[in-house]
Amino acid sequence: IHTHTGFTGTAALAYPAGFEIFMNINDQQPKCRLMAEQAHTIIRLYGCLILSQGWLVWKTRDVPDPYVRKIFVQGYFMCFTLSTLVMGYKQVFSSEWRGLNWIVTAMFGILSVVYGWFLLTKKLPEFEHSAAGAV
Repeated sequence: IHTHTGFTGTAALAYPAGFEIFMNINDQQPKCRLMAEQAHTIIRLYGCLILSQGWLVWKTRDVPDPYVRKIFVQGYFMCFTLSTLVMGYKQVFSSEWRGLNWIVTAMFGILSVVYGWFLLTKKLPEFEHSAAGAV
C-alpha cells in the first residue's frame, strides 16, 4: 500500500492530467483551459500530500509503539470517511459528476469501513509491531 501511495503521489506531481478523468474538464473550451490549469495545481498539491503521507508511514513502520500505529489508523479512518462523505454529496447533488466517480466513492467508502472495523475490533496491543512481540 505504501508503495502505491508513493507511486500515486509521484504520478500526480509529474502528470496531473492523468487524474482529470475524475473531473469534467473539456480543455477545448477557453474557460475550461483555465480550470484545467487550476486543477493541475490542486492535483499536484494533493500529490504532495499523498507522497508525504506514504513517506511518513513507511518511515514509522519500525516504530514499536502501538499508540503511534493506532493514530495512523485513526487518521486513515477519518480521511477516508470524510472523503466518502464529500464525494458522495457531490455525486448526489451535482449533475456534473460522472457515473465513474461512484466507483471511486465506493473505494473510499470500503477503505473507511475497513479502517473503522479495525479500530472497533482491535485492542491496543494488537497494534504492536510484530518484532516487538518477539522481544
